[in-house]
Amino acid sequence: MTTAACTCPIRWRRLYTTIEGIRYEVKPAPADTPTSLLFRAWCAGCGAEFTYPFRVDPAHDQAA
Repeated sequence: MTTAACTCPIRWRRLYTTIEGIRYEVKPAPADTPTSLLFRAWCAGCGAEFTYPFRVDPAHDQAA
């Protein structure tokens, strides 16, 4: 699969992943997490795939 770079003015500002039909906000992480190994993350602004490690954001564990 070809991945496109984020085209938003502030790159990777809002990220999300979908787990069992529920959308969660995620944040970049310094290393792989169980979540980033099992799921993919996307930019909420432009839809580009985030191909780096991420973690579920505990402050926003479920996005609207």
